[in-house]
Amino acid sequence: MVMSSVVMAEDQSLLQGADPAAGLPYLAAVLEPHQGKLNVYPKQFDPPFEERTIPDASQNPFVDYPSLEDFYVPYDEPGYVDRSVEYLVESREKLSDALENMGRRMDAYFAGEKFQTYNNDSYAILRLGGKWYEGAEFDPDFNVKFRLDMPGTKERYRLVLQYGDDNDRSLEERNRPSEAASTSDQNSLFAGLLRTLDGGTGEWETKLSAGVKVKAPPDPFVRSTGLRQFKLSPDWNLQLRGQAEWFNSDGFHGDVDIILDNLVAENFLFRSNTLLDWREELDTLEFGQVFSLYQQLPGTRAIEYQLGAFGTGYDYSEVDIVYLSAAYRSQPYKDWLYLSVIPEVAFPREENFHQTFSITVLLEVHFR
Repeated sequence: MVMSSVVMAEDQSLLQGADPAAGLPYLAAVLEPHQGKLNVYPKQFDPPFEERTIPDASQNPFVDYPSLEDFYVPYDEPGYVDRSVEYLVESREKLSDALENMGRRMDAYFAGEKFQTYNNDSYAILRLGGKWYEGAEFDPDFNVKFRLDMPGTKERYRLVLQYGDDNDRSLEERNRPSEAASTSDQNSLFAGLLRTLDGGTGEWETKLSAGVKVKAPPDPFVRSTGLRQFKLSPDWNLQLRGQAEWFNSDGFHGDVDIILDNLVAENFLFRSNTLLDWREELDTLEFGQVFSLYQQLPGTRAIEYQLGAFGTGYDYSEVDIVYLSAAYRSQPYKDWLYLSVIPEVAFPREENFHQTFSITVLLEVHFR
């Protein structure tokens, strides 16, 4: 009660000598503000030891206080054209990223050790399976491959030991799904040093290696691989892959892959791959054209539908085989067990292009 009396007395003292006509509108503005305005007392009331005067009624009592308009920037909803442009820009970026990511996933899933070699991965693969030919017996297949990529010095030199397919497999054998899943007649052990030269964004990613193929007598070699990607548009990616190598026993060998990727739907990737391969020892140019449609299925499953043709020749080129296949691949257990089923119909020249059916079943155990 004492405090209330003091406040009332102080308020009354403020009103003494003031024009009632001028004071009442002012108090009404302070004590009963208009709707939407803050009920904040003017600075004239705070602090209490300052001299307090009542301003003229025409003055705004909130003139010294920031209003909502001082902080609020009105949001003008963009028009149809602006929204369309923004949507197209965001969609372009998302589509471009999705295209690159799915291309890498399908490479990692189907390319196997070829993809892991490009990425400096250590691995060991145990394969068990076989291939059934139309009108022929089952051809069993058992194979072990490994690659040990050991960290090196700060200059990014690495010691690599690799046991796998020999370097004399043909272009068709390395890229046709049913043949790539099978083992070669001879495996070899390679040992050497690897140097990775990573360029900046949009530049070549190059790997240089030198070593020996372990056999009697040892066969020294030098090898260089390169990879570069180009974003032609939001819908198309261009990828160039190349390898050049020299073996003391076989001479020079080089191959080039020209890959075009297009994300035709959310879970479908179209790929066109043009392949060239030349060997000094055979003085032969091999070529291939492969069209693939990758379908990503729910879970850890995918299918690669493929139509391809391979041939040889320089001035006079001829096609050696045309084929159509569907490579189904899944992970039945965790991330180290793979199952591949590859039905195929082929039209080889050696059979006068008569159709030949086959199915390949392969179980792989991966150690990374």
